[in-house]
Amino acid sequence: MKTLLLPCLVLALSLQVQAQNIGINVNGAAPAASALLDIDGSALPANGQRGLLIPRMALTASNVAAPVTLPATSLMIYNTATAGVAPNNVSPGFYYWNGLTWVRFGTGTTDWTLLGNAGTVAATNFLGTTDNVDLVVRTNNVERYRTLGANGRIGWGTLTPVAPLEVNSGALADAIYGHSTNVGGWLGRETNITFGLPLQNVLGAGVYANNPSAGYTSIFSQSSGAATVAASINYSDVWISSYNYVQNGSATVNPPGSYSQLNVTNAALGGDQVAFRAYSGRGTTAGNPGFTIGSSATADAQNQDAIGVEGVAYTNTNTRAGGYFESFSYPGVSLAYAYVGTTVGGVARKITGTAAVAEIVPTPDHGRIMLTCPESPEYWYQDYGTVQLVNGQAHVDLDPILADIIMVNAEYPVRVFCTPVDMLDFNGVAQVNRTATGFDLVELNGGTHSGTVDYQLVVKPKTGFGEGRFPQAPGPAWLKKEFEPEQARAANQPEPSKIFYWPSDPEVYGYDIDKVTPVGRRISSGKNAGKFKVAEGVFMDHMPATRPTTP
Repeated sequence: MKTLLLPCLVLALSLQVQAQNIGINVNGAAPAASALLDIDGSALPANGQRGLLIPRMALTASNVAAPVTLPATSLMIYNTATAGVAPNNVSPGFYYWNGLTWVRFGTGTTDWTLLGNAGTVAATNFLGTTDNVDLVVRTNNVERYRTLGANGRIGWGTLTPVAPLEVNSGALADAIYGHSTNVGGWLGRETNITFGLPLQNVLGAGVYANNPSAGYTSIFSQSSGAATVAASINYSDVWISSYNYVQNGSATVNPPGSYSQLNVTNAALGGDQVAFRAYSGRGTTAGNPGFTIGSSATADAQNQDAIGVEGVAYTNTNTRAGGYFESFSYPGVSLAYAYVGTTVGGVARKITGTAAVAEIVPTPDHGRIMLTCPESPEYWYQDYGTVQLVNGQAHVDLDPILADIIMVNAEYPVRVFCTPVDMLDFNGVAQVNRTATGFDLVELNGGTHSGTVDYQLVVKPKTGFGEGRFPQAPGPAWLKKEFEPEQARAANQPEPSKIFYWPSDPEVYGYDIDKVTPVGRRISSGKNAGKFKVAEGVFMDHMPATRPTTP
């Protein structure tokens, strides 16, 4: 009886029931009106305050009710076990029964924890919205970016992105900055960009890339596979569509301002194989106030020799050219073409082409006139001089330089044409005693006049000697050999082995061509003949594609 009386007394002192409310340890106060059970742990004995201990048990999976039998919806327990397989696995923590499964507090289907989430399913667990409402992210209560609910576009600094991703930096200047250890760049570079000497200034750029480390490329574009378009296309309706600027401070390397390389890997490919092509078209616009120019080059070296255009061609055939120019005239389609720095049939020529070489002379009294060079079936040198005739005789010595560079024999003697000066009864003159260094002039019919005789010499050069008369000429560059008409074949097909060639510059003057040849050039003679100079003292059979150098 005493054992039962004490607990009842303690319960009476601790509980205070008012209507349908129960208060535990409320210290004489009324329980909270909104609570069925009001527990106050703040006024407990000195041995410590206490809390509410929820029933503890070990769950086996979130979709298994056991060990509770027929749990009521909202029943809460504390799970002590780690068990089950995702997505139905459980770990220690508070759980409640939602009518179908055990749901852990803070990690339910509508909750994300700040310390990470486990057991999620991409199809059902996500951060976002399920309706057509924008998702907005803020810091300092200022919107930083949003994802549009209507189409999923993401906007940084803009409420209405017009692309899948739009970044508007506004007053913050540069939009996107990306970099690795050796390279970096901006998309939407707002800051001015300065470079070069004299100083160049660009007011920002859509894309700005920088590679301060050796061997790294700033921007790389590639078309591969079945691609049928260019890897990079530049367009401008205001100014130049592409502008290259190289600031070269090197004492050993001469990189070009622009470099193009074409490697053809199919031996069966025909047609023009062009490393660099330029096209300028006027379209259908009527009128021609200016000139349409396919390619233009300017060299401005000020205190140095300058070359506007340089062309070099390497081939193991007998026909090659440093440059080729072609012009069509419409209507009627007349064709003019010229090879510059060409070798035809093994004989080098400065210019070979249709029509004649001409000079323009702007005269003040006769207008701008044109003079045309004479042409002949063979290559000749001409020289002019004056000799004093004494008693009907004179001797002429050839200029020693001329004598050294011509070919004189029975077939090609020194031919002379003479004109007497102020000798009206002169009998004429004969050329006798012809040698490789000179000849005599003797007045005809025993004449003994004394006076001045002007003469013209026509001699055969050593250059190209053996080529013969009317040699084969090249056709237009686009006319391939397999389509060459038989009617275009000349009777004279010179044999290169029988043609005279002057020795090369290094052989004549003794300099080391391996040293003086620019990087990127093929060595023409010497121990490295046929190889490319890749760097000082480095020569290779082929120019490596991974290291473009100045050609």
